[in-house]
Amino acid sequence: MWRFAWRNLLTRPLRTMLGLVGLAMPIVGFIGLFSISYGMRNLVGSTLDQIQGLMVQRANVLSPVFSDLPADFAEIIRQLPGIRGVAPEVWGLAPEVEGESTFGRAIAAAVGSGLLNRDGSNSGISRRSPFDAPVISGQDIAAHLALKTAVYPKNMLPPDQGGGRFLAPSDAGTNRIVISKKIATDYPRPDQTPRQVGDTLRIGRESFEIVGIYECKSPLLDVVIIMDIDTARRALTKSKDMVSSIYVEGNDPAGNAALAAAIEAAAAERGISVEARSMNDFLGIFATLMADFDLFLLGIVGLALAVGVVGIVNTMLMSTTERFSEFGVLRTNGWSRGDVMLLVTAESGYLGLLAGVFGATLAVLGIVVVNQFIDNGLQLSIPPILVALSVVVAVVVAILGGLYPAAKAAWMAPMEAIRLGGAR
Repeated sequence: MWRFAWRNLLTRPLRTMLGLVGLAMPIVGFIGLFSISYGMRNLVGSTLDQIQGLMVQRANVLSPVFSDLPADFAEIIRQLPGIRGVAPEVWGLAPEVEGESTFGRAIAAAVGSGLLNRDGSNSGISRRSPFDAPVISGQDIAAHLALKTAVYPKNMLPPDQGGGRFLAPSDAGTNRIVISKKIATDYPRPDQTPRQVGDTLRIGRESFEIVGIYECKSPLLDVVIIMDIDTARRALTKSKDMVSSIYVEGNDPAGNAALAAAIEAAAAERGISVEARSMNDFLGIFATLMADFDLFLLGIVGLALAVGVVGIVNTMLMSTTERFSEFGVLRTNGWSRGDVMLLVTAESGYLGLLAGVFGATLAVLGIVVVNQFIDNGLQLSIPPILVALSVVVAVVVAILGGLYPAAKAAWMAPMEAIRLGGAR
């Protein structure tokens, strides 16, 4: 039975191939789309794992870049019990860097394949994503150095790799900055080599000396230019009475939830609306958003699978219609309706298995290839269990698509099947 079903598929290679491709393409889309979802989860998860304190910012804003808080609120937080460290920050999108608009550069990266310099060399824009616009982080240097969980100091490149040093209290008020290895590459020297410690970087109308280079290996963190908080206020034209956010470190990370509630209550007493969130909170919010995104992806894949089912039905229906005489002869030789139905269903199941394996193989190979060309920290990934599930889905969908043609072949009277087959 099973060998017979397999040979029937091989005797009609063109039709089998068309049905296989029709069902394999939704499987490729299923794995490909969800590899993006899982890649984003891994990226955000690995990024947030590096930040262990609380981020206090204005309520209902997406990022500290768009937040503003009274600067004296940091002192109020310091008076709360369970506080180990409080570090005010000023955030903002960088103005022109090296004379180039960060927004224009990002748009060029999104719509172009790269611009050429006068000498014909590539400007490097094509290697950026639209989300690579540099961001300035102005830090209270002394307060940040007192933290145990500060992200950037612990991610400085080693001295033998040209990492230099992090900002020191003596850098307060000066035009000294720490940049990422990515920014050093994105804004190279005139000879197109990455900037190094000791070089300058022009931000807006001022030149800044690079004293250190870090690498967090996250596109969400590696776009930050770090400078003294007062220097950042001047570069971003922000008031000295305001900060964007306040990084808070508690004595016990397990008590972050209670500490966040205390900070929000203290703010409410002074008529300030803030959110004090741990990275687990941000991860929970992101997980909720990704769950909605996954439902959207399932809807798209569902439509594609519906098209694949139509293709399977068409393939199997054409196959059974051409073989009415064969089914009639089988019935007259003792085959039951169940045997005929099982034969056709087995053929559609084999077709689904082939399509699932073919589609999964194409998708996995495609992910491997695409990852070779992604250099911004995002890596597409897919759990093996999801690859296996996609093959199972393909088999189930193919079997469901073959039920109607199987029933049509099985419930036809033997002599009628022979007569109709002969008429063809």
